[in-house]
Amino acid sequence: MPHANPLILLLFSALCLDIYGQGVTYYGDIKPIIERNCVSCHRAGEVGAMPLTSYDQVSAYGRMIQYVTSSKLMPPWYADAAYSHFSNERVLADMEIKTIGDWVSAGMPPGNIVEENPSPDASQKTTPQRQPDLVISMAESFEQYGIYLDQYQVFVLPTHLSEDTWIEGVEFVPGNKKIVRFAAIAIEPTDKFDSLDRWDPRYGFYSFGGTGKTTFEPYWYTWSPQQEATFFEEGTAKFIPAGGKLVVHMHYGPTGRPEKDSSSIRLYLARGKKAKRIQTIPLINPYTLSSDSLFIPANSVKTFHASYILPYDIELMSLTPQANLLCRSWEIYAKIPGTSAPVKLLKISDWNFNWKQTYHLEHPLSLPKGTEIHALARYDNTLENPCNPSEKPVDFRWGAHLFNELFMVHLEIQPAHEDVGGVHWIVPSVVSGDSLEALLLLDKTHYYEIQVCGQSANNGKPLYAGIFKKGSNALSLGIADLPGGNYTIRAVDNSGNLIAEQMFVKMRETGL
Repeated sequence: MPHANPLILLLFSALCLDIYGQGVTYYGDIKPIIERNCVSCHRAGEVGAMPLTSYDQVSAYGRMIQYVTSSKLMPPWYADAAYSHFSNERVLADMEIKTIGDWVSAGMPPGNIVEENPSPDASQKTTPQRQPDLVISMAESFEQYGIYLDQYQVFVLPTHLSEDTWIEGVEFVPGNKKIVRFAAIAIEPTDKFDSLDRWDPRYGFYSFGGTGKTTFEPYWYTWSPQQEATFFEEGTAKFIPAGGKLVVHMHYGPTGRPEKDSSSIRLYLARGKKAKRIQTIPLINPYTLSSDSLFIPANSVKTFHASYILPYDIELMSLTPQANLLCRSWEIYAKIPGTSAPVKLLKISDWNFNWKQTYHLEHPLSLPKGTEIHALARYDNTLENPCNPSEKPVDFRWGAHLFNELFMVHLEIQPAHEDVGGVHWIVPSVVSGDSLEALLLLDKTHYYEIQVCGQSANNGKPLYAGIFKKGSNALSLGIADLPGGNYTIRAVDNSGNLIAEQMFVKMRETGL
């Protein structure tokens, strides 16, 4: 059999490479990928540093796009897609990453030119079909002062609500999409943040790792770029107590030049509807650690584990892990009674403080009473960690400041079943101080005994007992003797039947 001519083989290989390179084009292959995954942020007026809405723009940054997609720096999604999936995830498939790389290697051919404008699906947001009932805006514009650095500022926005209010929809509207990277809204009915507001001469007050104090409900709502209005499932709602304030923790990204922001929140009220309360609770916290405390010595790498056993059935809707700069990874899973395989909830192999995120489950997950929620987080307090804020590592302890660390997982949950007996709790997610102020809403007249359970609370004795009538009943429970940790408050009728229960966490005012 005659041997093939090497020159012919070389020419044939070159021809195949040329044909393949021309087969991957901007208009035929790259433009749809960019529009699905990038254009929503990378277009005029959005948070992306440069627009990517035309061939000239994309090809100018082609090699950079190849690098950030192949290294999975972009799109900025840090959850492991092989571990679990979420409704708000934005992840490029391996084939899409390869297609981008092949296109760049082929010289970024344009292909057959088509309309340059992004498709409607990539640029249009869903507009709510109704007008908001209440719009709450920042009182004044805030000027970004560290134009080359990420910034964190808290704004306390009064709602002026004269009565307890149920919310069935929320929409955060960034005033300046170029700099607003993340917003976490907490609820607080008191004036406890006034002193912090007075401390900072600028509008609002600076706070690095959180709001600076405990709130009635932390992470009541969170927003990240391109998030649309959120309407909760029929029969569920979020709660704002009378006089409640929105405590908005804003993350501003760097731009290289001064920018101003004046954002607002649109609320859609659930008028006249009885609903199960959607509540956000930091059920995973240092009180649930397997070790004694959150302490990370200088020049050490430590992994912390925490777990909590659910006292009643819930439906889990989202997770928001909270940590600072030393954190490198998270793994969160659930162990359901009677099953061997854990339910994988969230895994982050490369935690990035500057891209914090709430991870919304594709569908509410039913977790029965007795389910163990586990979380593991790894912290690197060495110079191998590029995010370490210290030039020479120092010891880190619990706290929300630059040289502190956090270990929290906020779970957005709702009771799996409606409360029976016409009872509904309004209990804070987090409690500080010596008393627990709560509301008990009744449809009937009964005698109820109020119990607080968890750890060694009250040695099993009821914390409080009283007669409550139909309507709204205010409770003030003394909890000065309770150590910090996770608890459940319960209502038991005069026959000893459990009528209603709700979880809360007791913390010190400034954290742990």
